[in-house]
Amino acid sequence: MFATAADGTKIWYDTAAGPRPVLFVHGFASDSDRTWVRTGWVRAVQDRGHVLVDLRGHGQSGRPASGYSPDGLARDVLSVLDEAGLSEVDAVAYSMGGLVGWELAGLAPGRIGRLALGGIGGAPAGRAELARVQAALSGQGLEACAEGIAGHRIEGTPPCPVLFAAGDSDEVAADAPEFAAALNAPFVSLGRRNHFNAVSGRRFKEAVLDFFER
Repeated sequence: MFATAADGTKIWYDTAAGPRPVLFVHGFASDSDRTWVRTGWVRAVQDRGHVLVDLRGHGQSGRPASGYSPDGLARDVLSVLDEAGLSEVDAVAYSMGGLVGWELAGLAPGRIGRLALGGIGGAPAGRAELARVQAALSGQGLEACAEGIAGHRIEGTPPCPVLFAAGDSDEVAADAPEFAAALNAPFVSLGRRNHFNAVSGRRFKEAVLDFFER
C-alpha cells in the first residue's frame, strides 16, 4: 500500500490490525523488510498489530530529490498513519529512524504513545558515519537523504515516554547511556552487539515490549 506525501511522493507501508499497533521506523540505507521483518520484529508484535513504512528514498517508496530532513521524513510517516486511520501507536525506531520518530512524536502530540529508540544517542548525524553505514549496507542513491540528515540530532525534552537501547560495541550510539540519563529516560544495554546486529537481538525485543506494557 502507498500513502501520498505532501509533495506527491509515494510512501510504501504495510499494516496488520491489532489492539495496539506498533509503528516501525528503519534507519539510513535500510528498509522495513531488512530491519523489521527478517529480524523477527513483526512476528514479535503479532498480537499487537503493526505499521511498517519505507522512508522516502528507501525500499519501495519514491525517491525524490528533496524532503529528507527529519521533519520532512516525519511528515511522510504521519501521512501513513493518517492513511491507515491510526490515531495512536507505539513506535520503535532505529538509528536515523530515531530522529524521525522523535520528530514525529513532537510534530503530532498524542499520536505516539511510547517511543523506543535503538542505535542512536545525542550526537549529530555525521557525513562520515552515514557513509560508513551506507557502505556496510550496500545502499545506493542516498546522497539526497545523507544531505538532508547530516548535522541533525535529537534535541529538546522527550515528547512522550522514551526508551533508549544500544549495543555496547555500537560506535554510532556510543553516548546513548549518558544521553538517556541526561533526559531522565531509561536505557537498556544490548550487550556486546554492534550497530548492525543489535536490532535483531532478543534483548532489544524484550526490553521494548516490556516498556510498551508499562
